[in-house]
Amino acid sequence: MYMNRIKRIVPLWSAALLTLAMTACVDKDYDLDNVDMTVGLGNTIQLPSNNSTADICLDDVLDLGSNNFLSISDDGMYNISAIDDNEFVAHMGVPRFSVPKKTYKGTYVIDLGDFDPRKSVMRKAKKANEDISFNAPMVDLDFSVNYKSDAITRLEKIGFSAKLSVALTFAKDLQGALSDISRLSFTLPQCLQLGKAAWNGDSISANNNTYELRDVKTSDGVRLVINVVGVDLSEKKPDGSYMSYKQGEGLQFHGSLNMSVGVMESAIDFDKVAVAKDLSVSGTAVLDNFSVTSARGGFTPVRDFDQVGGVSLRNVPAFLNDDEVNLDLYDPQLNIDIFSSVPFATKMTGAIVSKDMKGNVIRRIDVPQFSYKANGHSIVSLRRRPASHESDTTVVVLPEICDVIRNIPDSIALVDLVGVGDDSETTDITLSKYYEGRLRLSVASGISLGSDAIIVYKDDYRGWNDQFKDIRFVETESEGKKSIDGFIRVYANIANKIPAFLTLKAYGIDINGNIVGPDKLEVEVEKVIKASSDGKTAAKTEEVINIRPKDNNVFKTLDGLGFRVEMAAREGSQQVVGVKLNAYHQTIKITDIKVQKYGKMAVDLN
Repeated sequence: MYMNRIKRIVPLWSAALLTLAMTACVDKDYDLDNVDMTVGLGNTIQLPSNNSTADICLDDVLDLGSNNFLSISDDGMYNISAIDDNEFVAHMGVPRFSVPKKTYKGTYVIDLGDFDPRKSVMRKAKKANEDISFNAPMVDLDFSVNYKSDAITRLEKIGFSAKLSVALTFAKDLQGALSDISRLSFTLPQCLQLGKAAWNGDSISANNNTYELRDVKTSDGVRLVINVVGVDLSEKKPDGSYMSYKQGEGLQFHGSLNMSVGVMESAIDFDKVAVAKDLSVSGTAVLDNFSVTSARGGFTPVRDFDQVGGVSLRNVPAFLNDDEVNLDLYDPQLNIDIFSSVPFATKMTGAIVSKDMKGNVIRRIDVPQFSYKANGHSIVSLRRRPASHESDTTVVVLPEICDVIRNIPDSIALVDLVGVGDDSETTDITLSKYYEGRLRLSVASGISLGSDAIIVYKDDYRGWNDQFKDIRFVETESEGKKSIDGFIRVYANIANKIPAFLTLKAYGIDINGNIVGPDKLEVEVEKVIKASSDGKTAAKTEEVINIRPKDNNVFKTLDGLGFRVEMAAREGSQQVVGVKLNAYHQTIKITDIKVQKYGKMAVDLN
């Protein structure tokens, strides 16, 4: 295998030039076809005697160096891949809100007139064990909650744990006339969601929002503690109860606590009923203050982030470090990898910025709104072009995204990011729980050129002065002006499988490492090397290079040549875009190399 800097495109032509310098005689054209030998240039390159080269891989031309973002995959494709070192962690949630304590009072008079002993005919018609029942609308439980937050747009349910204490006191006359109530029921609004209740040390459950007490002693009264666990806001219930919510205003509740009493005729003292002045029942219902801890509905909490991530693009390889480089990639991607425990989808806006080594912003591009899903893993890909096939990745087309990378910044980040809950779907959440979202940025792209792309490769080949220093062309003088009678021309047929046009510029370098100006040495490349249209089929170019000394003393100090090759996607009206560069399968082959002298050349052997 050739040594470092061996399989280069341009040095082959310079090698051919040196072949002429070492073998030609004065005033004789020289054709390399007549040489049956190998001529060497130190440790740089060897020109085989068949005047052609092996396939030169793109990897032999482009040196990746020690960069942290550009690599070659197993199949030879060049890839940009850089991941943020630090995962960004953020939290989002909706705060709890409280409902203050509410107290309700009501009085109900039990009408026992139907059992008045003065109505003896009716009384005689009754059976002694008859079960008598009646209903009573005890109290209205209406209340409102002033809640100004915009984080909740709609509600279908709220959850909490609140105590509703119900107390009944029976008037003295009623206690005397009715000492025992066989069945006492409390029915709460149907929109309430109820838990257990406690009465006389026992736990009882509701049936259709009704708690039923047995064998109630009127002299003891009633103390019932009910656990209310939530409210259904989805619709108005058949009993007329409801809770409504209006964003920015709050909650409005309407419903009644009703009582049902069942007694046995035998338990009534009709004589006392006849003389009773007060057969009333006084009731009090107290709803303790509580905090709403969970909710179902639509939520739009807002979270701001100054900066998310900082993908580093360090140690830029030489072929991307020229001032003329324009890394106009065909389809670069900035990917946001998101793991979210937030129970609702989140809509995001923000901007991409590229920064230099000092942290100064080079380019800023606003990002259209995008969303990531609830409870899971999402990938959001900001791309120059639409996705070629469907996947779970959310693709956001951002045509100008290439602008943040075309001049290779030091880092890329998201800034001014604002996340807003997506209320388009109904979600259950725990209030005041701050759910976690973890974001990590990465840059990914195959190296396929966009129409404005230019990649620049530069190198120099030195240590040739011992072989150059004695070369002189014959000078002529006409009308008092001296001119050098001669130049060197290199011919080569080039088969290019690289999907890029190659433009070559060359210049001399003296023994001090300085560039030899065009006033002393001119190197002219006549043609742009044609690009392969698909990265597989070779495009052929018949190249011609002219090397013209402008000062006959230039060879005394000439130590080598420097080369600058521009790889471009476009040449005139022609362009090749979107074809990925491959390090191993895209090659250049140079054949039929010929070097000829035009004019008169002298070699000083002293």
